[in-house]
Amino acid sequence: MRKIVENLRTLSTELKTTTANANDITGQVNSGQIGGLLTVRDQKIPALLTSLDAFAAALADAFNSANAAGFDLSGNTGVNIFTPPPALAQGAAAAMGVAMTDPALIAASSDGSAGSNGNLANFASIHDQGLIASITPSEYYSVLIFNLGNDIANGSAELQSSQLVLQQLQDQRGSISGVSLDEEAAHMVQYQRAYEAAARMVTTVDQMLYTVIHMGVNG
Repeated sequence: MRKIVENLRTLSTELKTTTANANDITGQVNSGQIGGLLTVRDQKIPALLTSLDAFAAALADAFNSANAAGFDLSGNTGVNIFTPPPALAQGAAAAMGVAMTDPALIAASSDGSAGSNGNLANFASIHDQGLIASITPSEYYSVLIFNLGNDIANGSAELQSSQLVLQQLQDQRGSISGVSLDEEAAHMVQYQRAYEAAARMVTTVDQMLYTVIHMGVNG
């Protein structure tokens, strides 16, 4: 979980502010690729980190409480398994770590007697406990991953849709401003035929004038 938090924070710091003429206009950019990146940095990543912090804090408290309810191998009351989360769970996911250094400190016994393992039921029950808003740990984490995947899927679908719209607009522009080689070739042939016809007319008129002029001379 700590690695996930580190990756999210690294991604957040890599998304820089947007400036124009040395003025910060980040708050004014709400669309396009930059707008999407800013939304991820300012909304999606903080929300995901908050959810991870709540999950880590609840999970650490649950295991610590379960261990504190039993007795370890030496008959002592169980100590914390995980490092206690910070106040209000802020940064709990990044700070989460195993505080217990000796497996013998696992408080499996429910009464401190040798061979007792009744407190293990408290650990097993964590799987079905509503730790956060009456949601079990596995359900909460599943919803977290589902929402993340859903955001990625929606973003990919919107990107593909935008690319299709862009391609259609480019095709429409090309149909208006583009040049058809077949059409231009047909026009060239048409102009060539018109030139040949005009040339023949000029030749015919020239021959007629020549004939008329020389009729008098021959007479």
